[in-house]
Amino acid sequence: MTICSTPQPQDTLVDIKTVCVTLCRSRASIYRDIDRKHFPKPIKLGGSSRWRMSDVIKHIEANLPDAA
Repeated sequence: MTICSTPQPQDTLVDIKTVCVTLCRSRASIYRDIDRKHFPKPIKLGGSSRWRMSDVIKHIEANLPDAA
């Protein structure tokens, strides 16, 4: 018997459109940051690029200003 579990929301693979909306940034700025190694590289699926939502969340948390 195989038990299948649904992935947690943070482990969902999201496309560039979702990343842009989540970060309130343009597609060009996301790819520029990937080139500068300031944003995680996508996972390539065929001709598509996808990011783990958990990686996007880590990026957001790492770049939050420290609360004083």
